[in-house]
Amino acid sequence: MKLLWSFLLGGICFVAIAQNKIPPHTKIDSSNFDKLYPYALRGDMRAVFEILEMAHDSSLTQDQKNTKKGYYQRFLYRTEDFNYNTDDPVVMDLFKRFQNYWRSIIIENVTQKLADSLFRGEMTYFLKKYVAPDLSIERIDKEYYTLFQDFFKSKDMHGIAMGKTGHLFDLYLWKDQERKEYSIDLPEGQTVEVPIVFMRNFISNGWSHYTTFGHSFSGGWATSKELFCVEESYGPKDGEEFLISYVSHEGQHFADYKIFPKLKQADLEFRAKLTELSLARETTYEILKKFITNAKNDTSYAHPYANYRVIEFLSQKIMKSDFEPDLEKWKRISTKEINRVALKLLKEHSKKLKSMGAESVEAYITTI
Repeated sequence: MKLLWSFLLGGICFVAIAQNKIPPHTKIDSSNFDKLYPYALRGDMRAVFEILEMAHDSSLTQDQKNTKKGYYQRFLYRTEDFNYNTDDPVVMDLFKRFQNYWRSIIIENVTQKLADSLFRGEMTYFLKKYVAPDLSIERIDKEYYTLFQDFFKSKDMHGIAMGKTGHLFDLYLWKDQERKEYSIDLPEGQTVEVPIVFMRNFISNGWSHYTTFGHSFSGGWATSKELFCVEESYGPKDGEEFLISYVSHEGQHFADYKIFPKLKQADLEFRAKLTELSLARETTYEILKKFITNAKNDTSYAHPYANYRVIEFLSQKIMKSDFEPDLEKWKRISTKEINRVALKLLKEHSKKLKSMGAESVEAYITTI
């Protein structure tokens, strides 16, 4: 599962994975081994290991047995022979520091505030040692992004470090990339011209890749000037998975940053997801399944919440119900009807945002 959730941070729109622990009273569904991945995607390793403990080897395929073993080795026993995809000891040291930070929160239950504070101190030390020995601690602390860019360039690599995905500091680091120009036609009639940077040969693709063993990870993100795409995430470049679920989704973000410059994450994702459903022809039900599976009616988690509101609004318009989770019922609805209603919802959302003030509006779906 590739994820195309994005949020703005310091002028960069990072792919964002909603992350939080499931409340203690939430019942864990262990009926299907693959259900562990949505929990891992949120960093809820308590739920992951509850599923693993109830998954007897006799009922698992060999791949599932390997996955189970991998989780214990990576997160509990710390015995994994991890492939860092580099022999550079300094780059490996950086990645290990990120991994230790991720584990401190999702496994060792270190408080967020303490873990973040300690980790920022580590990163300041790292930059002072390897990148900017003559700069003061205060200046380094203010210039993380630029200094890490300098470090990556010195290693002939590309990357982004210390932006937050969900509420964890994250690391995206890759070796190769290629830039191509695209013209994107959006469902409300806009055409945006935007370069897409295809990233290849990753060292780190964020903490979601780490916690799901590559099952779920970021598929791309956007800046105000260009889009970034994890090339391995997609099939053929003439297929809907790429053209709709990546290009059109991110293209909607790219256009919305200019029209609604202060709009927050949940509404941005709500719009991009409606864009997908208004344009898709062959992958409509796959997209619906993804949104249903990752929906959560909680404004604390912008992306799952956007999924929830998309399915809720579609259900009200088409099914005359509050929220329809049964994919088989959706398959009885024609793709054209889903396209039509999704576009109508997108236009209604645009109209509402503009009536609230396009230049200043920050949120709508979280307020109703």
